[in-house]
Amino acid sequence: MELRTYTLADAAALESYISEFWPRHIRTLRNYGITVHGVWTDPDSSEPRVVALVDYSGGDPRSLAASYSRSDDFVEDHRHFDTSLIVATHTQTLQPIASSPLQ
Repeated sequence: MELRTYTLADAAALESYISEFWPRHIRTLRNYGITVHGVWTDPDSSEPRVVALVDYSGGDPRSLAASYSRSDDFVEDHRHFDTSLIVATHTQTLQPIASSPLQ
C-alpha cells in the first residue's frame, strides 16, 4: 500500500481536484488492479493537500501504474484537470501489520 499526498497550488485547485478529478480516478484505477481505500483533505495543513490510501494488490505497483499511465483512461482522467496545479507529491510505502484489517 501507499499513502500518497498531493499538495495543490491553491484552494480552487483543491476543490477541483477533489470534486472533479478524484471521483472518476477512483473508478478507473480499479480497472488496472489499483484500489483506492480512501481520499482525504488535510485540514490541519497550511497548504491545500489531498491524501490517498492506495493498494496495488492486483500485482506489482510499478507495472500496474505503468499500465494505467499508458491507457486512454489516464488521458480521460486528466483531461479536465490541469496537473500543473499539483505543486508537490509525496509517496510513502506502507507495510500492514499481521492484525491490520487492510492487508
